[in-house]
Amino acid sequence: MIKRARRSVSAKFMLAVLATTFIALLASGAAVLGLDIKTFRASAVNDLTTQAGILAKVSTPALEFGDRAVARDNLAQLRTRPGIAAAALYAPNGALFASYARDGAAPALPPAPQAAGFAIDSDHISMFRRIQRGNELLGTVYLNADYPLLRRVQRYLLVLAGSMLCGLLVALLMSAWLQSAVTRPILALTDAVRQVIFRRDFSARVEKTTNDEVGTLVDAFNSMLAEVGQRAEALERSQDALSQLNTTLEERIAQRTAELGRAHEQLHQSQKLEAVGQLTGGVAHDFNNVLQVIMSNLQMLQMSLAGNPAAQRRLEAAAFAADRGAKLSSQLLAFARRQPLQPQAVNLSSVLRRMDELLRRSLGEAVQIETVVSGGLWTTLADPHQLENVILNLAINARDAMKGSGRLTLELGNALLDDQYVANEREVPAGQYVMLAISDNGCGMPPSVRERAFEPFFTTKREGEGTGLGLSMAYGFVKQSQGHIRIYSEVGSGTTIKIYLPRCHEPEAELTEPAAGRAVGGDETILVVEDDPAVQATTVDILSGLGYRVLKANDGQGALTILQSGVAADLLFTDVVMPGPVRSPELARKAKQLLPKIEVLYTSGYTQNAIVHDGRLDPGVELISKPYRREDLARKIRTMLDRRRGAPALEAPDVPAAAPAPDAAAGLHILLVEDDTDARTTTGELLGLLGCQVSSVASAEAALATPDLSEINVLFTDISLPGMSGVELARALLAQLPRLRVVFASGYGDLSGEQLGVEADFLGKPFVLNDLQQLLARLQRERAAPAA
Repeated sequence: MIKRARRSVSAKFMLAVLATTFIALLASGAAVLGLDIKTFRASAVNDLTTQAGILAKVSTPALEFGDRAVARDNLAQLRTRPGIAAAALYAPNGALFASYARDGAAPALPPAPQAAGFAIDSDHISMFRRIQRGNELLGTVYLNADYPLLRRVQRYLLVLAGSMLCGLLVALLMSAWLQSAVTRPILALTDAVRQVIFRRDFSARVEKTTNDEVGTLVDAFNSMLAEVGQRAEALERSQDALSQLNTTLEERIAQRTAELGRAHEQLHQSQKLEAVGQLTGGVAHDFNNVLQVIMSNLQMLQMSLAGNPAAQRRLEAAAFAADRGAKLSSQLLAFARRQPLQPQAVNLSSVLRRMDELLRRSLGEAVQIETVVSGGLWTTLADPHQLENVILNLAINARDAMKGSGRLTLELGNALLDDQYVANEREVPAGQYVMLAISDNGCGMPPSVRERAFEPFFTTKREGEGTGLGLSMAYGFVKQSQGHIRIYSEVGSGTTIKIYLPRCHEPEAELTEPAAGRAVGGDETILVVEDDPAVQATTVDILSGLGYRVLKANDGQGALTILQSGVAADLLFTDVVMPGPVRSPELARKAKQLLPKIEVLYTSGYTQNAIVHDGRLDPGVELISKPYRREDLARKIRTMLDRRRGAPALEAPDVPAAAPAPDAAAGLHILLVEDDTDARTTTGELLGLLGCQVSSVASAEAALATPDLSEINVLFTDISLPGMSGVELARALLAQLPRLRVVFASGYGDLSGEQLGVEADFLGKPFVLNDLQQLLARLQRERAAPAA
């Protein structure tokens, strides 16, 4: 009976321990599962909200200008996010504007946008976000992403089941240990007491028990109590160890959660900068083509109007503005990591020595410059000229932060970025680097400014004091050079910007200065391949003015046809980004097969990856970036052609370009209608330079009131005017003057007289002098044709 009682007590004890452990594990598992589901849902919604915000920001220009191609390109960038199943942009009227589907499948999209917000079904989460400018609705963004909650719960339940099984096994072992530590001494004591109490001869045994036996019994009882105390202390120590282990686990979970939060913030910032970079890269490409036309025509006008001081002042002001635009475009390309680099093995101490005089002249005498160079400095692979621009921009930023007076420290040293450092940095591999630190003792940056410092056009300076592109250009250059950049700053203590460029094991290359002077022209044959008509026309004018024989083609296929016809060309001058089936590298390769000695010079404002890989020009490639100056192009071509002949480049004055014929449109009486004062003045001066008689007014009503309307030959008007539009004005004047020629000059796009319901010519803004001259010359010829 006693044995059965012992087994019953032992079994009940073990069952109680197991049941308590099971219930505790089940409750904690359910609580953790609920928290995990809530956290996963919030994370998915936040991530999709962030992506929708970025997509809305980069798609705003496309919706405003109705550019579906750009919108589709923006949506196509979502292929880097495999979790996005489908996406769409809707126009303000609810019509589908552009769409995207993962793996190229047909997207399952709502027929029309719904209310802003998100919705979650069994395995997907969808979101609508409205794109607004003030109260104006520009469109709607739709995103549909995977929501693998069920798979996540299944995996969690499997882990929970395994954890519970292990917990029950541990509890079983613990219960057996507790039984031996606690239950057995108690049962033994109970048996002893029971024997003493229930024996029939208890009284006789008590009388016969000697004092020694009683003492022995007491000693045994005390010994058992001591053993129970020792076991209890051991159990308490085990509980303390378990509590400490649980605390350590909670600390590790908190640390991991913080690391995930920082990683998510870095990912969000990187995606935002990448999206802005793609947008700025595309804008800079088109902007460079426009600047190329402007700068080339300004230079030719400066030569043709050399004896006109007033015109020279105006042209110099325009050229200065074009130079500023070219610098801004270059900084945009640098931030977008689209600037073609020509890296070489350099020692940064040599770069700083070359820049010493430039820095002192740029910063002023009130700024003390201190340079600290560590011994045994490694070489690094970088474009020295672009690196000099970065250092100069950062030094000028430091001068402004010090209010023009303070101490600037330039420090060079070798650095090792280990695994622990790069664990919290995206896209930064561990390894050996050359470190450049630029420190000032200026006002410093608060955290809110430091977090946005690398964003383009973000600046804390007053309007007119900076563009906000200096730090963003430095960021793009360093990233394109496979390096790392970091800002350390405290308000009132100054700022330190550290740049890490990868170590190079090649010997230091000799730094060369850019060629100076003006190169002569020549009589060689140059084939110009350019798809932009305005850029092609100005390039042909420049090269013809230098004495070269110039052939031209609009695309690679046309250029290849010219070369295959047997025409001998000495140099191929081609844009990198060309339409048609024959790309520029393929054109260059086939040109080399047909004419082995032909030189190839590329030009572009946005190189993509045709001749640039990993941000660097391919070996042996010659490139002149848009916009380029006439002197730079002449010098580059002359150097290449002289190298082809094995002769040194000669220096001589430039050959002047041909001036435009001022009498091409002489005799035309033009009524100019333009509400913008600056545009009206400038256009009137251009028409006057071409020999036209001009009457300028600011509105259609003033045009109708112009005296001697019968003497007007051409109406030159904007479409959008205050009051009566330019189209209505043209109709009214044509009713009075049937032989009147109408020219619409507007920035609304490539329109035609048929679209406007008026027989007219169209000149898109901004237009160049050559286009205006050709149009007016044609109108003059058509006007004189009946008389002939």
